[in-house]
Amino acid sequence: MKGLKVFAAVLLLTAGWRCALPALTFLEQVRAKINASRPFRADFVQQVMIDGELNLEESGFIVFADSTRMKWQYLRPDFKTFILENGRFQFYERENNQLLKGRIDPRNEQLIWDLLCSPKPGQSSRWDERTRTILLRVEDGSGRQELKIKIAADFLPERVEQTSASEVTNVYLFRNFRTGIVLADGEFALNLPESVEIIETE
Repeated sequence: MKGLKVFAAVLLLTAGWRCALPALTFLEQVRAKINASRPFRADFVQQVMIDGELNLEESGFIVFADSTRMKWQYLRPDFKTFILENGRFQFYERENNQLLKGRIDPRNEQLIWDLLCSPKPGQSSRWDERTRTILLRVEDGSGRQELKIKIAADFLPERVEQTSASEVTNVYLFRNFRTGIVLADGEFALNLPESVEIIETE
């Protein structure tokens, strides 16, 4: 279950950032680049921080078809799969042989790609030119969500920092983007053992 907490996010605003137009302009370019690059695959490292201390580091790859269909494939240290399709998710943990299934509340934007692709500009957006970092805040049904998005020269995100309402901070490092890929048949299907325990959240 603990793996699911990495998908919700809230981050406190930092002083000294430039506001408004520059941030929104760069955010629009990031969103345009993501849309132009899909479907894409990228490698990631995820660091889970609690009270400023590194609690867990995981790595794997993502497959992104669009903001409603994506897969996070965790490979190390444990094999886990998170699949989102049309507002429904499946989260499989091989170690516990459990499959968690449910629906993402459409009022919430809890996934970083949903936030990055959302047409909403955010109630507060700031831009740090020196570090090429956007600070984005969005208000939704679960409260305030904010992200620090460091963008590369090609306008794809290379580092995203989130903090959940429980003040668990997730840092995502992305590299090796492969854009315009052909999705394999069954890319978003799970091949599960018959003995898997299925937990419905609805």
